[in-house]
Amino acid sequence: MHLDFSPQQHDLRRELREFLDVNLSASWVGVWQGPEAQAQSDRVVSLMADRGWLTYCWPEEYGGSGGSIWDQQVIQEELFAHHEPRGSQYMGVNWLGPVLMQFGSEEQRARFLPEISRGAAYWCQLFSEPEAGSDLASLRTAATRAADGGFVINGDKVWTSYANSATHGFLLARTDPQAEKHRGLSVLLIEMDTPGIEIREIPSTIGWHRLHSVRFTDVRVPASCLLGTLHHGWDVAMAALPYERVGNARYARTTRMLAVADAVAGDQAGAADDRVVDTLALGRMAELLNYRAAAVRESTGLVGWEASAAFAANALYEQESAALIERDVGFMAYVASGDPNAPADGELESFAVRQAPTVTIQAGSYQVQLSIVGQRGLGLPRAT
Repeated sequence: MHLDFSPQQHDLRRELREFLDVNLSASWVGVWQGPEAQAQSDRVVSLMADRGWLTYCWPEEYGGSGGSIWDQQVIQEELFAHHEPRGSQYMGVNWLGPVLMQFGSEEQRARFLPEISRGAAYWCQLFSEPEAGSDLASLRTAATRAADGGFVINGDKVWTSYANSATHGFLLARTDPQAEKHRGLSVLLIEMDTPGIEIREIPSTIGWHRLHSVRFTDVRVPASCLLGTLHHGWDVAMAALPYERVGNARYARTTRMLAVADAVAGDQAGAADDRVVDTLALGRMAELLNYRAAAVRESTGLVGWEASAAFAANALYEQESAALIERDVGFMAYVASGDPNAPADGELESFAVRQAPTVTIQAGSYQVQLSIVGQRGLGLPRAT
């Protein structure tokens, strides 16, 4: 059994690191820094698209290079280790594209996939709602069938990342209010500049324009926006979420941040203690669980419950590492990018203060991930 990346994949990793060293500023910690960071992300995405890297692992018929699952793993690790310079583009590449390939009409594939491959489309995910919490199927946003066959949308979405820059939205809405909770839902691919859509920033301490609420008031969209079968949007959404979870190589950034913190702490770090050893072991577990999810996808073509196990392990590793960094670096870990005294140009602050605390409620809460593992992986009964 071969348990290492190939020489070609090591070459790809080296090329990516060299590319990122040249094209990302020393103070880069992600698109949440402001408009200048978004502009830098746009430039990196354009250069990646020119090199064929943006959708390198897509099938050639959809604008990719036919790269393997393990090529994609290398790309995800390097980009996430460097604070994901693609910004919202990772959504289109990692999960929206594959879902369009699976459920989209020929017209939808021809329209959207080339835009994603060129880095010309910005997407946001319109799932969460004020009253639904982690119970996604309880959503109330309604898409009522219009006389012309299109839909009229009314309702509210919340905690939407990238809504301020999105050109398109991946919307889950209720199309049959009489159906049982997990049925009567549909996915609509909408234009975010459609009249009746109101976007408001939710102020937070975790970054510029990071979170938004989106209100729909009599928003009219054509029938061609429907992705998949009417009233069967739950199946589409459940196909999308595992791709989202396995597409974030958070463990790669966490491991890199531990190395950065060790260099910052220097002689003050002291010898490795049990907490350091336990955290590093947790990191290796997270990495291997991500590889297991990739191996399952390679052998079956599907993303299963292993993605939830990997994401849960990523979350634990990230939060334990953030606490370790705060212990060893001290209050300087709270100094943000832009301050000349910020260690590592603010990378530690961005990771430990802005990113790690929220990971257990992203892409489905930590408890939801464990529930998926319990039911689908271990065969346990559903909790009541």
